[in-house]
Amino acid sequence: MATPKEQLNLIRLIHFALMGGAGVFAVLVAFLVVSDNISGTPIEVLNYLSPAYFFIILASHSVVFKSIIRNTDLAGKDIKQKLASYQTAHIIRLAILEGCALFASVVALLNGEILHLITVALTMAIMYSKLPTPFLVESELRLNPDEKDQLQ
Repeated sequence: MATPKEQLNLIRLIHFALMGGAGVFAVLVAFLVVSDNISGTPIEVLNYLSPAYFFIILASHSVVFKSIIRNTDLAGKDIKQKLASYQTAHIIRLAILEGCALFASVVALLNGEILHLITVALTMAIMYSKLPTPFLVESELRLNPDEKDQLQ
């Protein structure tokens, strides 16, 4: 059975994997757009949908995460069970953010406009700011002192 510290490291690994997928795709899209390997007719409505989607996600990703944590009965559970619930909520939060980054990358690819990759960069910055550290997990799960010690 994994220790709480090992569980946190696993959550961090998943976090970096999700960020890496969106980041690698954005780099490939940037390369294609800059090298003018894009052909096709731009879809103008996507130029507005990409930033709109970003602002919707900006407002909603934390609400969804907090709702999942709040609706999970954590009372009486040990630190490992709490971390398992946290992992699920965190993956959902990152998937929402990753969806926004991938959508912006696809819009940049379809329209041949590298400007949409700014949305990807902003989304990746938000994802990085949500990197699970012992302090962040402690505050989001409201751990007691014993559980905090196990996480260190």
